[in-house]
Amino acid sequence: MGEPVKLTELSSSDFKEFLNSFDHVFSDCDGVIWAGNPLPRTGEFFKKMKQHGKTVHYVSNNSLRTKQDYEGKFKSVGIEDGYENLTLPSTAIAEYLKSVNFNKKVYCIACNETVKLLQSNGFKIVEGPLVSPDFYQEYLQYLEDDPEVGAVVIDADFKVNLAKLYKATTYLRRPEVIFLNGATDRYVPMKPGCMALGTGAFTDLIAEDTKRVPIQLGKPGKTFGEFAMRRAGVTDPSRVLFIGDMIEQDVGLGKNTGFKTLLLLSNTTKEEMQAHKTIKPDYYAESLASIVPLL
Repeated sequence: MGEPVKLTELSSSDFKEFLNSFDHVFSDCDGVIWAGNPLPRTGEFFKKMKQHGKTVHYVSNNSLRTKQDYEGKFKSVGIEDGYENLTLPSTAIAEYLKSVNFNKKVYCIACNETVKLLQSNGFKIVEGPLVSPDFYQEYLQYLEDDPEVGAVVIDADFKVNLAKLYKATTYLRRPEVIFLNGATDRYVPMKPGCMALGTGAFTDLIAEDTKRVPIQLGKPGKTFGEFAMRRAGVTDPSRVLFIGDMIEQDVGLGKNTGFKTLLLLSNTTKEEMQAHKTIKPDYYAESLASIVPLL
């Protein structure tokens, strides 16, 4: 595992070699293209990548936003075809269930947009309860199995509660029930220098209790990376550059799938990057704006 190379310190010939080493760019969105507001020169970066003959696609763990919100975000940085080229966990979950000809009920601990997308694809969804009782004895009702449920989907539910966890673990005791996981983020950036617990922590609780490993259809899952490749018509992972701002999620996805990786230091310090024991990016830079002059 070699040390990460700072992209902006490469000689012009080495930078040209870097550019020639990939044909496709896959980029994260939050923390790379925008952070609440658009980040400087990001639209320009992707435009220049296309001028260099690269295809450009986007990959995010954030299924929370509506299509309209995503389209507005992309347009705010001058990207016209962003949503059409965006892969999300919700899309991957729906496509996975279709691929196995799934026809039972899906129990969802997920955000509204994931639920709506699954329903629009014809899947029967079971949710809730939204409110948990106050005493353990009242939770017995959530330990009753429903043989009609054939899959449990977890994807960024901010209203998760103990009753939902009981229902999920009850269904997953049956080995034939499919266990699908979208956003896996254990920690999320809340403001500069502040990382807080993310909803991915609840998946860990369910996995530990049921001794089940979910099929990861969000970063950093290899299955998710391969799904993004198929959607983009890409066959050789070694010809992909993946750009992200999180070591575990973004660089982790790149390493799991066989992509080259570029880490932006918008939510990670250089020291944290260097100190990580198992995951290191191939390249790093302060921001996409810092790379634009080299292009």
